[in-house]
Amino acid sequence: MNDTNGEQKDINQAPVNKKKVRISTMPSKFYVEDKTSSGGNNYFLIISIIVLVLAIAGGGVFLFLQKNNDTDPVVTNENINITTNDNINENINLNANTNINTNINNSNISNSNLNVRNINLNIFNDNKNTNSAVPLNVNSGVGSSIDSDSDGLTDIEEVLFGTSVSLPDTDGDSYADGKEVIDGYDPNGEGKLVNSKKVRFYNEVEEGYSLLYPAAWVVDNDPINPGGKIFTSGEEFVIVSIQDNPANLSARDWYLTKSPGINSSLIKSVSNWEKTLSGVLSLDGLNVYFTKNSKAYVLSYNINILSEASYGAVFEMMYKSFNTFIPTITNVNSNTNTSVNINTTSNTNTNTNINTNTNGNTNTEVRL
Repeated sequence: MNDTNGEQKDINQAPVNKKKVRISTMPSKFYVEDKTSSGGNNYFLIISIIVLVLAIAGGGVFLFLQKNNDTDPVVTNENINITTNDNINENINLNANTNINTNINNSNISNSNLNVRNINLNIFNDNKNTNSAVPLNVNSGVGSSIDSDSDGLTDIEEVLFGTSVSLPDTDGDSYADGKEVIDGYDPNGEGKLVNSKKVRFYNEVEEGYSLLYPAAWVVDNDPINPGGKIFTSGEEFVIVSIQDNPANLSARDWYLTKSPGINSSLIKSVSNWEKTLSGVLSLDGLNVYFTKNSKAYVLSYNINILSEASYGAVFEMMYKSFNTFIPTITNVNSNTNTSVNINTTSNTNTNTNINTNTNGNTNTEVRL
């Protein structure tokens, strides 16, 4: 079939509507015609979509980070280094000057230089533990060093007194070496220990006390306690200090006032050889207390940093030989009298004699 313009038409071909048709599921009243012919509007749409996408992406990133901040644990790296040093270093310098002048009459030792530092002296320390099976004494918590022949003297003390480490009775007098030393007798000969060359007699005239000590030891002033003395072997030492006892208490009562809470039934009583002083022994066996009038005398055995005591018999010898007396008071008078006598004597004699004779001659005599 031909149309009016002479073109052939297909009768089965539907009429062509040259106006674009948009298929939409929406009602026709919401239909919007194509506006592709407007290029500016398409550009604005693209920019809007990009901005929207970026905003959504930015919001998502923000929410993600916020969520991580709220839920992620806080990791803190802390390195804690703990260094434990179990080594206890105590510096004790005992410098003894070998120039010692000894007065035979009273054994006053001078010119000795003993430098004692970092000494921890626990006068009232009654809590000490040891693994030694040999006790220092009945109440002691400090063990003694080796005593090979079980005679009451340690092997170190045997060397000090010149006795045998294998014979319990070196001089064969039926008394053990340790008992002789403690009782004041020579363990390696006859007679009293005070006459032996192995000990010296110390006489403190200003403080009014005396005692025996090993001749091989050094004596010097106690830098902590005025009037006190230090008797030292080099590692271990005995300190004699003087303290006030204004109430004139007995040694037991004075000790109890200084150590409250101690069971008095555990305190052991001691005395010197002459029975002129009664005192008490501390529970650890390392301190002895004597009192005399308004003074208290404290003898303290210090083993320093050692775990065992080497001079238990020596310490007992020292406190049993301890005695007191009236101290010597020395008065020094420095009076200077200067007398200056100045005597000045001045004598002036003038004699004038005038003689006149009748001859008309005048004689004048002047005498000075």
